[in-house]
Amino acid sequence: GLGSALLGARADRQARPLAFYANLELLIAASAALSPFLVELTRAVYIALGGTPVLGLGLGTVVRLVLSLLVLAVPTVLMGGTLPAAARAVLSDEDPHRRDLALLYGINTLGAVTGAVASTFLLLEILGNRTTLWSACLLNALVAIIARSVSRSMEGATDGAKETPAVAATPAPVEPAPPVDAGRALPPRGFVLVSAAVVGFAFLLMELVWYRMLGPLLGGTTFTFGLILAMALLGIGLGGTAYTVFFRHRPATLGGFAFTCAAEAVLMALPFALGDRMAVLAALLRPLGSMGLGGMALGWTFITSLVVLPAAFISGVQFPLLLALIGRGRQDAGRQVGQVYAWNTGGSIVGSLAGGFGVIPLLTAPVTWQAVAGLLAALGLGAALLSFQRERRWGAVVLPAVATAVAVLLLTAQGPTAAWRHSGVGAGRSGLHEPDIQEIDAFLSASRAGIAWEHEGVESSVALSDEDGLSFIVNGKVDGNTIGDAPTQVMSGLLGALLHPEPRSSLVIGLGTGSTAGWLGLVPGMERVDVVEIEPAILEVARRCHDVNANVMNNPKVHTSIGDAREVLLTTRQRYDIIFSEPSNPYRAGISSLFTREFYQAAKQRLAEGGLFLQWLQAYEVDALTVQSAYATLSSEFAAVETWQLQTGDLLLVASDKPLSHDLTKLRSRIAQEPYRGVLHAVWRTDELEGVLAHLIGNAELARLAASRGAEMINTDDLSSMEFAFARNVGRVTGFSAATLRQTARNLRLDRLHFEGGNADWERVDELRIWLGLTATGRIPVTLQTYQAFVHAAQAGNDALTLALWQQLKRPPRGPREQLALTRALVALRSPEAPRMLQALRPHLPIEADLLEGLLLESQGQDAQAVPFLERAFTSLRTNPWPARTLTDAALDASLRVGQRSPELGRRLYATLAQPFAASAVTAHRKLVRAQLAAAVGGTALCAEGLAPLEPHVPWNHALLVERADCYTKRGDARAQAAQDDLERFLAQAPAPFLDNVLAEQEPVEAVAPQEPRAGDAQATP
Repeated sequence: GLGSALLGARADRQARPLAFYANLELLIAASAALSPFLVELTRAVYIALGGTPVLGLGLGTVVRLVLSLLVLAVPTVLMGGTLPAAARAVLSDEDPHRRDLALLYGINTLGAVTGAVASTFLLLEILGNRTTLWSACLLNALVAIIARSVSRSMEGATDGAKETPAVAATPAPVEPAPPVDAGRALPPRGFVLVSAAVVGFAFLLMELVWYRMLGPLLGGTTFTFGLILAMALLGIGLGGTAYTVFFRHRPATLGGFAFTCAAEAVLMALPFALGDRMAVLAALLRPLGSMGLGGMALGWTFITSLVVLPAAFISGVQFPLLLALIGRGRQDAGRQVGQVYAWNTGGSIVGSLAGGFGVIPLLTAPVTWQAVAGLLAALGLGAALLSFQRERRWGAVVLPAVATAVAVLLLTAQGPTAAWRHSGVGAGRSGLHEPDIQEIDAFLSASRAGIAWEHEGVESSVALSDEDGLSFIVNGKVDGNTIGDAPTQVMSGLLGALLHPEPRSSLVIGLGTGSTAGWLGLVPGMERVDVVEIEPAILEVARRCHDVNANVMNNPKVHTSIGDAREVLLTTRQRYDIIFSEPSNPYRAGISSLFTREFYQAAKQRLAEGGLFLQWLQAYEVDALTVQSAYATLSSEFAAVETWQLQTGDLLLVASDKPLSHDLTKLRSRIAQEPYRGVLHAVWRTDELEGVLAHLIGNAELARLAASRGAEMINTDDLSSMEFAFARNVGRVTGFSAATLRQTARNLRLDRLHFEGGNADWERVDELRIWLGLTATGRIPVTLQTYQAFVHAAQAGNDALTLALWQQLKRPPRGPREQLALTRALVALRSPEAPRMLQALRPHLPIEADLLEGLLLESQGQDAQAVPFLERAFTSLRTNPWPARTLTDAALDASLRVGQRSPELGRRLYATLAQPFAASAVTAHRKLVRAQLAAAVGGTALCAEGLAPLEPHVPWNHALLVERADCYTKRGDARAQAAQDDLERFLAQAPAPFLDNVLAEQEPVEAVAPQEPRAGDAQATP
């Protein structure tokens, strides 16, 4: 923008504007080529100033903006002068509406599309940032050389003709040129310039909204962000090119500009009005990913073309239209183009800053979407009224007014809801695979009902779903569940503390649910835990997850700062015994910078002597080569790396600057202390050191071997191949898993550690590893074969086989896993031995014992005796989130059966289930059972109260929809019609049963007693 204002008028004074353009391009190439070195210089200056930790968030942001300006000022100012210079070179007075300039603008933008696509899908991944930049600089220089050559041949010839003395001749008669738009005065210059600023503001702000809103649908990878940019540029380029056709035989008018604003508002509002239908469409296109990146890109392109392309096309028409409204032909073209460009760019800058730092976090992205469309509609009406005032033509007002009315109507629609923003469509986790309309309705209802809290942050949209535990959602993808991911979130930091000789200080990168930092803060001897979180909204997430994070936000040892983790590592003087990094998945744009060699260098510098660096790494949706690259990158900075499995799909790489040593006696003593003892029992289900060692996948030799195979693929800031590799595999099965890694380590005999002061019971370790997914093969002892079969039977729910295999082992159960599996089998089979095993289980797992005893008594028809155990268990679940979910589900189903048989007992259970369980465990199931209990035990008097927690997005379940419609109808509730409509919609979409009418005419037959449920079954809705 500044370059356009400064150099636009200068272009008008150039006798050879094309040569001037060539000089600008050469200077751009040279200055841009130097920018990587300027980046390093400004980085050093910023670090020397102390960064945000010293300067504060506000001043630090200002300093970063100033330093960025110093890096980009020269090339961007020069770029601002290129369009005015090119405009001066191509325009003539024979083209009053400046169609040639529009064509030039469109072609230039289409070239930018090529650059965006090529860099995103090819060059950055293969060449890296610097080489890609320098390649672009070389191409820019080539363009400049060609332009200079053309300038010499064309503009030089023109200059020569001007210098040749005129030969006396009879002048040919010259016909006066027809007047340009006779009778049409140009609109006020100020209005045109302000309009240029407003449309620039609106489009850039809308582009930020598109990035925020399309991320959940497309996955938020570098590929998708590059594609959104390319699609926006494509629309602008096509629009600019189309201007030359649309305005070939019609003048550029204010009325035309007014209509483009209103039309752009309509085209922005249309995908908003489509709302969650776009999410469903994206989910239906997701299976294209089975064809690889090309298939995924095809689906992304289709969705982006619907949301971005139409509005971008109109925006492309607007800019040359504004250039035609501020002047005609070649006269003052450079200055006028420079002015419009400068105002348009100024508006764009304000839009981007306002969107990133204020408007979107304040209004939310959907409301900002509405506001931008409304702003354009208002600008269109203003332009239409001004046109009518000047020309008195009703046609200039009618079309923009109608289009504005359509835009306003579209903007009053519901718009995107949680099904768009928080359902995991882009990550392939929506659950919609070849769905029918019934499944789609169920998906929409469940997605909307599950969101307990959401917030539009500065960096991300954040939400909490309470359907089954609190799921922490960032930009549409679940980044962790308070209960389901506790083995990772709780144990990752504690495992590092367990392995470190004397941990006193820790740094946690990424607050998340707060579980890692909270439990580290309880470690004996831990004096300080620092947490770096980039998104302020996450602090509220941690507050709401207090049931699982040891109340981290109130722990005086834990200090949370808002900022960038790399910046903190480079600027802090603090040293740490443990540094743990668990960012989001590396496929997400920007996250891979926390998996590069430069990041590990910064972390290594901040470790105290003997310190441990802990790196979380996903073992799902990733190929073997990328994992080898991760090992190679981490091993390039750390001498020893051990591999541990936190849970099925999560690895923890424990890195140190020197080989790790482990004291067996000290480790056994430590796991008997709190918080290790209680957490290991609750989260990893073990009370012995061998249970901890079962999570070891491989020692340092395994990492060295993997690193040697990936030595050519070290991930760096310049060439971040890992980011693209992870992005290619989002939502896909790749053949690599923690189980394959574990099997490889076992086959290579690299799955054991050396201990000081003795040795572990590795035979017991092998047994416990089977619970974690290891399948023992080859020549293994008969006892281990039997134990493996026992584990598989227990996990499959084959109770009779579980009990038979355990009896073959002829030993008492050891540890909570064996105790619970054996007791569950005995309860399910109603064995006489069940009461004795329940008594043995109760000191170790009291809530599970109550749940199982209640299930046993209920299955024996002793409802009155079962209810106290169920009540006590449900009450305990309000403060303890760790009992097995399958048991809780089974107990909830049993409660419903009790209530259906005995209204009095059912009312007791109904009252007990009123309060949520800790960390929102099994919330959806609890609410559903309670609503059904209300109908069973209270009838019309209680049914509405029971349904209230499910409204307005009730489960798409036939039995519940029937009960709901019947309840509201009998009560005369205002929601009766809506409930009846939902039921009729469900029935209309359900397939008709075979011979339904015939069967209805037959005499009712005696009902068959339902099969007794097996303890631990997680039944679907009754």
